[in-house]
Amino acid sequence: MPTTRGVIALIAAAIIAAPACKQGAPARGQANQPRGRAEDRVIAGGAVPAANALSAPRPTTLNPDAGANLFGSMNCDGCHGGGAVGWVGPSLVDGRWRYGGADDEIFTSIFYGRPKGMPAYGGVIGTDGVWMLVAYIKAQAVPSVVPTTSWLPGGNATATPAAAHEGEAAPGAPAPAPAAPAAPEPSAAVAPDQMPGKYGCTACHAVDHKVIGPSFQDVAAKYRGKDVETALFDKIKNGGSGVWGQTPMPPNPQVPDPDLHAIVKWILTLK
Repeated sequence: MPTTRGVIALIAAAIIAAPACKQGAPARGQANQPRGRAEDRVIAGGAVPAANALSAPRPTTLNPDAGANLFGSMNCDGCHGGGAVGWVGPSLVDGRWRYGGADDEIFTSIFYGRPKGMPAYGGVIGTDGVWMLVAYIKAQAVPSVVPTTSWLPGGNATATPAAAHEGEAAPGAPAPAPAAPAAPEPSAAVAPDQMPGKYGCTACHAVDHKVIGPSFQDVAAKYRGKDVETALFDKIKNGGSGVWGQTPMPPNPQVPDPDLHAIVKWILTLK
């Protein structure tokens, strides 16, 4: 027969153990989602990604070329650079992964987003689309020399290459600068309202509703009656952040200046 003191001890132990058990078990519907505060993440297009996405059936075959097309059409290269070598956002091919470089970890980063600027695209392109991007990213070769911030004694030259490939620069040699893409000629025959689609602006913006960035109509309303054409031209050309939220506006040096002026003028006429 347990004593009164023993009963009290058992009750106290149960009270202490209950929160620990509750904390250790994931909340229902939250499995496979990254930890962290929801407010730290940007939901692309306002479409909340489904829970338990990694539990869904995966495509049996994936074509990296299809992933490359999606990478471009979603303007991923606007932040991560052509070939995913890095630009405003980090390189996706240098072998350095803050949140892990396994297939499931890359999927989670794209599907549910990450703090400080990586939107959650799962609600926009779905699981199949994200797996296409994973296939494309994992198919890219790791450069033999990976530039980085000087974080080792002696600077970047002492950094160990992530991988070496035959015929590429020797370890410690400066990485060859990537060839800059040739800027397209101004599109005299293209109407201004068609130019955003031509240059990939519609991957992040729509005319009448928010996608990742604000709608063109919202931009026009914000600046109506103000002399902002030059400022908007510079913002689109060079990129920036902080005006419409935490997702950065990537630079767009590939757009010829005459076309960019035409796009800005067209946006400012919208109602």
